[in-house]
Amino acid sequence: MSLQAARNFLRRIEADQALKDRLGATPDPESRWRIVQTTAGDFTLEEFRQAMEEMQAACGQDLTPEDLQEITGGAGWCACKGPQYNYLRL
Repeated sequence: MSLQAARNFLRRIEADQALKDRLGATPDPESRWRIVQTTAGDFTLEEFRQAMEEMQAACGQDLTPEDLQEITGGAGWCACKGPQYNYLRL
């Protein structure tokens, strides 16, 4: 398992419109995670969350308690806030 693989996957998502569309059209977090695992499953969910937190920090935004709840609950959080990142909610 690899934190770097999770970081790379987040970069890949940003560049792959078909993957963004597929993830965005998937209604629940468990199904989205299955897509992530089958597409690039060399990392754990925890590593993926850590990579998302790093990207959030790189965007200059702190995670709020609500963001953390959304990460663990799977409701509507993504690596960076903004309309361009709404395709990934785990």
